[in-house]
Amino acid sequence: MGWFKRNPFFYTILSLLLAATVGGVWFASNGRDELVALKEQYENKNRQLQMYIARSPAPTKANLDALDRNYVRLNDEFKKVQSSLNLNTYDRELFFGQAPESRNDAFFMVAKFVDDVRNMAVGSGVKVPDDCRYGFSEYENVGPEAELVERVHRQSKIMESLLLTLFDSGISEFVSIKRESSVEEDADKGDSGDLFSLKNGRSIGSAEAFNSLAFQLEFKGQSLSLRNFLNRVNSSSLPFSINEIEVRLDRETGSVESRSSVLENPFVGSSETESSMSAVRVPIIAENESFFVITLEFLDLVESPVTASVDKSIEGRKDV
Repeated sequence: MGWFKRNPFFYTILSLLLAATVGGVWFASNGRDELVALKEQYENKNRQLQMYIARSPAPTKANLDALDRNYVRLNDEFKKVQSSLNLNTYDRELFFGQAPESRNDAFFMVAKFVDDVRNMAVGSGVKVPDDCRYGFSEYENVGPEAELVERVHRQSKIMESLLLTLFDSGISEFVSIKRESSVEEDADKGDSGDLFSLKNGRSIGSAEAFNSLAFQLEFKGQSLSLRNFLNRVNSSSLPFSINEIEVRLDRETGSVESRSSVLENPFVGSSETESSMSAVRVPIIAENESFFVITLEFLDLVESPVTASVDKSIEGRKDV
């Protein structure tokens, strides 16, 4: 250490310079590694940016704002379509209520439905077949299978509304109401009794956006009663779609029960005097009742990603 004692200032400065050089080399080495990592990260981010920019449309602020406006407009149009089809004009949960929990509960539900509809028919003065079960003859002694309870419950609510409208339309005789058969019912009963098939005549087409339950009503009456019923269904808040209307006479020569007096003719006004009416006691068309078969569907919107994505997208963009 004699050399250090001879010139301590010089060697102290030299030692500090050596330490600074070693430290600089060490920091430079670390900085080079970080620089390499930053370059790789930059290249990756730059590639992602170029991919985003190359997309059509590019996710720029202007495009995102335009996308927000498109979503809002799409949601407005979607609500308009729902309103035009009466899909949001009624409270679905309130209308259908809670389905029976068991097959036994469903049996009593069907029995109550039949009793209520029978009372409606009697109160409206409509002639009905003896022992009519109003679309549920197969459940007279037993309830529906467990997998059909929900479907039967929904059918009963829709049919009750339909029959109430029908009985208030001025028909003379109720013949029957049939339900669209399901896959499970087709396997056991087929298209018979109170069931029918609407596979080829379905009006809503693809089932991707809608479900439907179809019904077929058969009744007798004048064309006025048919018009009343169709007008009531059309003005209802429920999503009904008329599928087919078939009209035919009770028999080839007309109705068996002809009207013998003009007083029974609903097209004659009540203001006519007795003298004027006596000259036309017999109506122009005495056999003026027909047999009507109406097939219609109750529409229901499918809860799918198509309907949920619009609302979620709008909410997500608002959060962003």
